[in-house]
Amino acid sequence: MLAESSLAPIPSTLNPSLFVNRLKDFLDPLPEPEGQDDYFIIESHYDIFAVTQQTADEVVRQLELRARWLTFRDLSASWHRIIAAHVYRISESTAAQRAASRAFWRARKLEVKADRRPWEDDD
Repeated sequence: MLAESSLAPIPSTLNPSLFVNRLKDFLDPLPEPEGQDDYFIIESHYDIFAVTQQTADEVVRQLELRARWLTFRDLSASWHRIIAAHVYRISESTAAQRAASRAFWRARKLEVKADRRPWEDDD
C-alpha cells in the first residue's frame, strides 16, 4: 500500500468534478427511444441520422456557434460525434409529409405512364 505522502496532489487547475460530469452522460441509463412518426433528418457526407426536434434545434444552435464538432443522440439513443463541416442538410420529416410525398410521386408516375404510347409501355 502506498503511503499518503507518496501520492501526488491534484493540480489546482484540474477540477475532478469535470471528469465525473462527462462520465455521467455515459453512465446514466439510456432514454427510451421516441416515437418514429415525426422526426428530423441530419444528413452528413457519411451518414444519415433520425433525431428529435429538440436535438435538431440543438445541432442548429451548435452550427450557428460555428462548433467544429457536433455531439448528439439519434432516435435509437446512440451517441454521435461528427465534424460540423460534414453536415449539409437538416430536414423535418413527419408522417403526413411522407404520405404526401408518396402520393405526389405516385401521381407523377401515373402521369408519365398515361403520356406513353402503347408501344413504349415497358412497366
